[in-house]
Amino acid sequence: MNEKLTMTPGRWAAFALGLPLCLALVGYTGFDLVAQTGLGNIPVNYAFPAGARQVTVTTSGGDVVLRQVSGGRGTLTGTGVYSLIRARLTEHFADGQARVGYDCVPLPAGNCGLNATLSVPGGMTVTVATGGGNIDAVGTTGHVSLYTSGGDVTANQVAGPVLFSTDGGNIQATAVTATQLTAETGGGDIDIVFTTVPRDVEVSTDGGNVTIVVPPGPTQYHVVANTAGGNVTDTLNQETTSPNLITATSGGGDITITTSG
Repeated sequence: MNEKLTMTPGRWAAFALGLPLCLALVGYTGFDLVAQTGLGNIPVNYAFPAGARQVTVTTSGGDVVLRQVSGGRGTLTGTGVYSLIRARLTEHFADGQARVGYDCVPLPAGNCGLNATLSVPGGMTVTVATGGGNIDAVGTTGHVSLYTSGGDVTANQVAGPVLFSTDGGNIQATAVTATQLTAETGGGDIDIVFTTVPRDVEVSTDGGNVTIVVPPGPTQYHVVANTAGGNVTDTLNQETTSPNLITATSGGGDITITTSG
């Protein structure tokens, strides 16, 4: 025999709380399905104006590869994606500064971002910022600043002053000849390998490990390394008056500073 369910105050409260949550979940799932089936593409093939000395590229998401090419003007090529509402490519140029943006309309679901290759001539000052993708820099000689809200930053053979920043990803740079480098992450690891003596290095992570490798030799360094919970291993020749400054900070990981070979 079936018994009639008695609606107690506790059951009424659970019903009042659970019903809106169930409806919201159903609505979100349906919207996400529509957004995924409503994906669109935008081909991007942009040449920066002649006379551009500085280039800034910003995108709501997606991966960006930065590379240096010989001669010519800088270009941005790739494919933008969006859900339901078409994204917008913005362009601005004034006083030698060129800015290109891929702007997405905020939606609770779907996908929007620009996957692109940014090619620049030697010595150009470059800033790249993405809302969540990865950034990869190869063979640059100019001043480079790379920002991502959640992806990884990787670099190889960068020579100019560089700044790497990610809210939560890892930072890895190899064959670095830049004398000035700044790297910061909200929680990932930082691995930097220099092939020439750096002069000004500042790296910090809220919780990951830090590894800095410099070339072998008698060069002296002024090292300031602090971690809130890990271990510090520093095998460099020390001299507090040295102009070669390395500052490394971690909120909880290990810090290793050593020479290659």
